Amino acid sequence: MLFDPAAILLAMSGCVPHYGAVPPMAPAELWSPLPRQTAEVDGVPIAWVDSGGSGPPLVLIHGLSSYTSFWEYQIPAFSGEYRVIALDLPGFGASGRPDAPFTPPWFAGVVASWMDTIGVPSATIVGHSMGGQIALTMAIEHPERVTSLILSAPAGFERFTAGEAAFLEQFWTEDRAARAREDEIRLQFVAAAFNRRDDGVERLIEERVRLGKHPEFQGTSVAVARAIAGMARHPVLDRLGEITAPTLVVFGTEDRMIPNPILHGGRTRSVAEQGVAQIPGAKLVMLPGAGHTAHHDDPEGFNQAALAFLASRSNAAHSR
Repeated sequence: MLFDPAAILLAMSGCVPHYGAVPPMAPAELWSPLPRQTAEVDGVPIAWVDSGGSGPPLVLIHGLSSYTSFWEYQIPAFSGEYRVIALDLPGFGASGRPDAPFTPPWFAGVVASWMDTIGVPSATIVGHSMGGQIALTMAIEHPERVTSLILSAPAGFERFTAGEAAFLEQFWTEDRAARAREDEIRLQFVAAAFNRRDDGVERLIEERVRLGKHPEFQGTSVAVARAIAGMARHPVLDRLGEITAPTLVVFGTEDRMIPNPILHGGRTRSVAEQGVAQIPGAKLVMLPGAGHTAHHDDPEGFNQAALAFLASRSNAAHSR
């Protein structure tokens, strides 16, 4: 889908809230769908939430510039049958902001160590966007941790040349996110990341604007730049055949971020099918009208597909 950023901004300018006068927000003040806990992993504080219960564990990994509240429609839906655990990755949300590489292999190692710390040896890993590429990396490099994969619009299915990776690295400097204006932030949310606007999206926009005014956000800006470069420079596409975990992949038909609209263009379905074809036995679900944050734009469709997939895995295990 093509869109005109200038036209969208003009249309929005007179009818949306503006947060220029709102005070800064510290990461610890972010809204959380469950009471927040903290665990120290390799010297880095990791914020996380846990629904509790004795059901099989699901570990939720958010995408770039996100945090646990981006799963607000999944945590209550899954916690009836499963123990749902979601973390803020280092550099994001209420977690620490270390001087780190922020590449998918580094994140995968952190998640594995965090699972050790909280006593979860293995789980179904649910990942969105960058979190999807981290989940794929875990399934390849830490397969004993991954009982199955559920991926919402995962990064990692596109191939980036060395020149494209260098372009992304030069474009996303370590202070670029810190310098973003509110109109740029709002445009990214409503014209790229989300197709369904609701009170939750507006809350996320306000939080992002206010976080950007807080000194700790500089660490997030650094994490964003390094993570973008890391995703391009640590591809998983050619290793997807190594994945042995049962895998469900969900994309929205109107994803405006995959494929990369600047470097590649093309159809989301083509990218999705290319990646899924490389993962043995993987299943693809396309949600009509949903965008890049597919699990938010169509939570009913996403949750139904995920729960049916998990139920099929349980039935298969019981039949053996």
